[in-house]
Amino acid sequence: MNLLFLPKLLPRADIIGGPILVYHRIKNLSLMGHKITVIAPAYDDRDREDRSLEPYCEKIIKIDSVRQRPHDEVEALYERLNMHRPRFFLNGDGGFCQGVEDALKLALKLALKEKRIDAIIAEYSMPGQYIEANHQSIPADTTSIISVHECYTKAFKMRAEKGEDISEDTIKELFDYEFKMYEKTDKLLTLTKEDAHILIDYSPELKNNIRVVPHGVDTGFYHPPDEDVWNRNSKNILYIGNYQHYPNVDAVKNFIKYCWDKILKQVPDAKFFAVGFDPPPELLELTSKCKNVIVQEGGESENVRRIYWQSDVFVAPIALGTGFRGKLLEAMACGLPVVATTLATFGINPTNEENMFVADDYSVFSDYVIKLLKDVRLRKKISEGALILAKKFDHRHAAEKLDQVLKEGKERRTR
Repeated sequence: MNLLFLPKLLPRADIIGGPILVYHRIKNLSLMGHKITVIAPAYDDRDREDRSLEPYCEKIIKIDSVRQRPHDEVEALYERLNMHRPRFFLNGDGGFCQGVEDALKLALKLALKEKRIDAIIAEYSMPGQYIEANHQSIPADTTSIISVHECYTKAFKMRAEKGEDISEDTIKELFDYEFKMYEKTDKLLTLTKEDAHILIDYSPELKNNIRVVPHGVDTGFYHPPDEDVWNRNSKNILYIGNYQHYPNVDAVKNFIKYCWDKILKQVPDAKFFAVGFDPPPELLELTSKCKNVIVQEGGESENVRRIYWQSDVFVAPIALGTGFRGKLLEAMACGLPVVATTLATFGINPTNEENMFVADDYSVFSDYVIKLLKDVRLRKKISEGALILAKKFDHRHAAEKLDQVLKEGKERRTR
């Protein structure tokens, strides 16, 4: 099939977090014979110079884009679009870009004259705005798909419930647009069953259009280190995330606020590493404020894998957001035992104390971390269970499920 991808960020082999899923989707669908075009924002020189996606695509259209707009510019754009899109869709990763919208319009015109597009896939809901804006121009034999990595309405509601200054009017405006966008789309993908239920709870009529296509992990790249790690004397705890996504910032703050003092009292030589893309000042200052806490930039996959290998326990004290946390699979595939909240495990379905420790009470969460740091046999046992579970989520399996959704859409269009 001829597939057109509209990702929130340019899929690159060296990127971490959710966008790496998009890279592997494209890679594996290409290896299955699909012909792929990508229209993506380019935010910096790394995007402009990257070539890692080229072997898997017929064409890659990079549009120079602005990630962060000043308030006045967002307001002007909001007015220019006749208040048709919420401000949230105008800024940040994947925020509105006229160049991307124009490139899609041109691609649709060409599809009507020359080259058929079997499916348009917006990866993340943010670029779904381009499908909504061009809804009437999409050919009748083209399936439109939004891959909902996170329900924005639910995420904003959770943040408001936790005390953030987010008004009911803001959430209502976001809901109205987000679900209008979904209702105009042929198929919706979610990463977990829990995410599917969130969408259905908000809009029951979407039920028949939703398909669950899980996250994956590159088990050929993420694997346990070659050297024996069970006899080393380190006590390294790790969390990894893209810190432009606020739930990752919140997770680190949760760990420091609710867990760190208790862990240090029991394991004084423990160290906590918060690594990832673009940590904000409020996290960077923890390095000087808190004992044995290291916050550092680290976004390339080679570096991230090495950090997994140098760690003893991975923690995921996540309390905000929805979606699938691929970093847990990466850690597990590298042989790291994981301690996580229930929210962090959506889509993975672990067995507590067999292949992961799961706790929503932060005191219990801390106890699990302490046990793992003190007991090498327990770490090894959980690591072995984690490896078995992670291998079930190889990216190839996820791509096969997406391929089935694409075939289903094609068959329906043909009928």
